[in-house]
Amino acid sequence: MQRRSGRRLAKRFGTAEERFRHIYETNHWNEAESVSGPGSTLEETEPIRRELPALLAELGAASLLDLPCGDFHWMQQTDLGSVRYIGGDLVGDLIERNRAQHARDGVAFQKLDLVHDTLPAVDAVLCRDCLVHLSFADAQAALANIARSGAAWLLTTSFPGVTRNDDIVTGQWRPINLTLPPFNLPEPAKVIAENCTETEFADKTVAIWPTTDLPQVDCE
Repeated sequence: MQRRSGRRLAKRFGTAEERFRHIYETNHWNEAESVSGPGSTLEETEPIRRELPALLAELGAASLLDLPCGDFHWMQQTDLGSVRYIGGDLVGDLIERNRAQHARDGVAFQKLDLVHDTLPAVDAVLCRDCLVHLSFADAQAALANIARSGAAWLLTTSFPGVTRNDDIVTGQWRPINLTLPPFNLPEPAKVIAENCTETEFADKTVAIWPTTDLPQVDCE
């Protein structure tokens, strides 16, 4: 269903920004709790909200880029302590709303394109539920961009039970295993099991890699 829907969006909207803006403006995922979709409810994010603060301390990360941050629904319920937080998203209206409602000392928001924009300097990048929506080409470009950013760590969604990755049009969705082609990352340094309530995606994790494990691609 999500792939068919994504194909329709790709035909209607030429750019990724237009597609994701439409998704947010229309609550495309039909999720009452968060326009970012069912993966951003408080129930689905309980494990990551519980474990993220200790993980960042373990990694020595004093700053975090959360890209995409969506509507900041679950992250605002996460106690990051003194960690400097930057929420980034492709959809400018979401960023403006987040700034108006949530910006404060240590919490900032920027309109950012993970694939094309120069990323702010931080210790760790959280890229949850993002690469699953990107084509192979865009996902690989995003990984290379994160590697160039100077961040030490990447925290991102991966499904270790997936045995083959499928390509999509950016804006669609499918589970991916980042240790398999075309990504071929080594086994992650650490994982957080998300305990996804959707049985077929029960293997969903936030996987942690040092950015030295990511593909190193120079800017063109």
